Amino acid sequence: QIHRDFKLEDRPEGAPLSPEQTVARGAGACRDLAVLFVECCRAMGLAARFVSGYAYTDDVTPAEMHAWGEVYLAGGGWRGYDPSRGLAAGDQHVTLAAAADPVDAAPVVGTFRGDEVNSRLETELTMRAVPTSPPIPDGS
Repeated sequence: QIHRDFKLEDRPEGAPLSPEQTVARGAGACRDLAVLFVECCRAMGLAARFVSGYAYTDDVTPAEMHAWGEVYLAGGGWRGYDPSRGLAAGDQHVTLAAAADPVDAAPVVGTFRGDEVNSRLETELTMRAVPTSPPIPDGS
């Protein structure tokens, strides 16, 4: 529903919008839609958390951060759902951090001090599918 009803925006910086802001705008970045999904789950009495990491698709640069949500299902554990793509999180999602509050799911945090000091973090990520192997016979 979120995937269908909300426009996905590219907003690489800044804190997530509140669910109310996202609903009012009818649009948001992946982290905004993830926060909305998490809050909708919580409103229905389900435990849910915010996830940050990477997701591979043909239309996304692999080094771009991505966000989605996870909901705890009794008997099934934590299950990820990507509201910006309208699908369950799977092999194409790489989790870096998960937390109840998006602030606590930042994969990199730090500070620096000094006059006229600049800091820059560059990352490079390569994702590739690992072929599955047939099961090894047990020798019976």
